[in-house]
Amino acid sequence: MAFTVTDYVLARLSEQHVDTLFGVPAAYCASLFDEAGAHGIRTVVTASDLEAGYAVDGYARMKGLGVVAVAYGVGTLSMINAIAGAFVERSPVVVVNGGPSVPHLNNLKNFDVLFSHSTGRPDTDLSAYKLVTANAARAEKVSEVPAVVDNAITIAIRRKRPVYIEINKDLWGLTCPRPAGSLSRANPAAGTEKQLAATIVGLLRAATSPLIVVGTEIQRYGLADKAAALIAKLGVRWSTALIAKSTLVEQGNGWVGVYNPPHSAPTAANAVANADLILMLGCVFPGGYTTLVTNGTNRIISVYDGKVKIKSGAKQNAEIGALVTELVTEAAKAPPEPVPPGVVPPTPAPATGPLTYRQVFERVGAVLDDSWIVIPDTSLGVFSAANLPMKKRDMFVCGGVWASIGYSVAAAVGVSFGSSRRPLVISGDGGFHMTAQALATMARYGRNPVVIVIDNGIYAYEQFILDKAYFSNPGAQPKPYVVLSDWDYVKFANGLGVQFARSVDTAAAFDSALAAAKASNAPALIVTSADAHGLPAELP
Repeated sequence: MAFTVTDYVLARLSEQHVDTLFGVPAAYCASLFDEAGAHGIRTVVTASDLEAGYAVDGYARMKGLGVVAVAYGVGTLSMINAIAGAFVERSPVVVVNGGPSVPHLNNLKNFDVLFSHSTGRPDTDLSAYKLVTANAARAEKVSEVPAVVDNAITIAIRRKRPVYIEINKDLWGLTCPRPAGSLSRANPAAGTEKQLAATIVGLLRAATSPLIVVGTEIQRYGLADKAAALIAKLGVRWSTALIAKSTLVEQGNGWVGVYNPPHSAPTAANAVANADLILMLGCVFPGGYTTLVTNGTNRIISVYDGKVKIKSGAKQNAEIGALVTELVTEAAKAPPEPVPPGVVPPTPAPATGPLTYRQVFERVGAVLDDSWIVIPDTSLGVFSAANLPMKKRDMFVCGGVWASIGYSVAAAVGVSFGSSRRPLVISGDGGFHMTAQALATMARYGRNPVVIVIDNGIYAYEQFILDKAYFSNPGAQPKPYVVLSDWDYVKFANGLGVQFARSVDTAAAFDSALAAAKASNAPALIVTSADAHGLPAELP
């Protein structure tokens, strides 16, 4: 039996332990779905293209690489928001697209005849994805396929960013050479790492109150053990960025909590404010970091994107894995400094009375164990989620930098395929409206996320940004354009095949629903009624 272009793409992905193809099939890429099973790759057809993008992002964060395919034009452009988020947050996703054939392109050029889903331009998808991927390339001939595919997958693995592969739709069934050799996964060292490590460790030891902030690249590059060893050998206080939460076990000496400005826990905010030297290790800087980064140049060392910037010095090349290794070696040359015990999460209050924002997160925190992986959505509650107690590593996923509402519910689909832990989604009602149909995917494929929706009837985050005085005045009316449609969430979930769906409005009922959902081992929806004027405890 001939080995085809389709086989080549799937074989290379299977070599990298990718076992799931997400997407919405179309004629442009149908052969990928036809042949995936022959390569040990299951197919997951999502309820929308956007859901497919979020789902593959969640899967890639768990497994180290993911793949998605949707329809040319109508699918890829719908999905581009999710891939932009993957780009910003270092999620290695491979987008495989069937592109127009040579006759299609010739007819467009010579006669202005549009091929299916064409905008009238020959490279709409390719051009668009160049803006949100680390590599975007098209193969128009079989001879170009191996190089295009190998280069893209290698870049995704090495740079932890999405890539885009477009293959002429007429090529899928043509004979193609088999893959030659294995792909190189490692980034080469820059040669600067040892000297930089000596300089950085020297500065940290000379500082009076140093602090390390662990960022998402530590998780993406598998450097958690080394980062933990560095912290222990130096004896320094440490924090994490929001999207790096639970990259390390959040306990032990020096732990100050998640730094998530502008509404960080006081222990983390004070530690950052009072530090005379901060090592930002693999951090991506969202807008909340603006004041710190722009005003703190002379007390910050940044390591990210293959660069090191020491205070106001110029950026220097350095491979993060090699650098962290050298940092640990250098830190071991002297005994650690004593640091105070880590912060301990407060004991939750009893489950009494009507539900509030505070109680939702307290009750969730009370039941968290290492069987769960928490996925909060972009909402007012994300600041509370930052302070949830995590007992193990890798128990938290969020879109905390790109901050697109709706991420959590759809990402939970991918996380459920990529992790042995059970997704626990905490979403605002506005975010849930964006990707709620992902419940159908969960039911169809027998996945078991538990989705908690905080129902206050408005886009509360938007209202808070525009006019936070609304929340301190029970008689105030929200902006008319932040008011949501009133859904019957229980009937909606039942209609999509999710049989466990409850609406609760007291803390005791919420506890009961959580316990029952966990015992059910099926997809579940719990809707918690909330006061539209209520705020999480972390917000003023």
